[in-house]
Amino acid sequence: MTDAPPRSVRLSVADAYDRWSQAYDDYPNSLVYAATQVVAALALGVAGQDVVEFGCGTGRNLEVLKRGGAGTLTGLDLSPGMLAKAAERGLGATLIEHDMTLPAPLPDACADLVLFSLTLEHIASPATPLRKARRLLRPGGRITVIEIHPFLSLGGLAAHFILDGEQVEMPTWPHSFSDHLNAFAEAGLVVAGCREWRPRDLGPDTPERVFKRGADTPLVVEFSLRAG
Repeated sequence: MTDAPPRSVRLSVADAYDRWSQAYDDYPNSLVYAATQVVAALALGVAGQDVVEFGCGTGRNLEVLKRGGAGTLTGLDLSPGMLAKAAERGLGATLIEHDMTLPAPLPDACADLVLFSLTLEHIASPATPLRKARRLLRPGGRITVIEIHPFLSLGGLAAHFILDGEQVEMPTWPHSFSDHLNAFAEAGLVVAGCREWRPRDLGPDTPERVFKRGADTPLVVEFSLRAG
């Protein structure tokens, strides 16, 4: 006798992340682990910089950047549940409930770094939030995008989770490299750097589950962008 497969349910992005918020930080997600390690590397160069993160979730990235010496922290997210968990971290961050397809309620040129981490897969046209993020950049500022590697997203891998016997799915759009590059150009951004992160790049403490697809299969891609 085998266990019955989890019942599949489909929720809106906000409702799905509200439900996931209570378990998100402890959930064994290899892509989230990889993205967090990329943010840790990013944190080595943020001392004194003002940071805005679109899709900040539970604030785990903001906390890593704060440990790196970042200045002011601002997190925007569609999910009230995620923002509540972020508030519990006591980071002193400004947290705003916000749909990234809409103008951000922030002044022009307020950020040295704008971060998108595992968020643009929920947007059909990434140029829209990227254009809004570009407005926030100070001269010399940068946008960092961390996303599921196109090899995986085009193969059907997308955000989902299993909780309380249900597999929860939500709206996602796979993006190819050309989708990313065209969105950057449409938003008036230029690529200053691109790195594909593989399990063997993530450090000696990387859990075995992260190597499921092999040590050399890229899990996430990181783009560093500047205003064109």
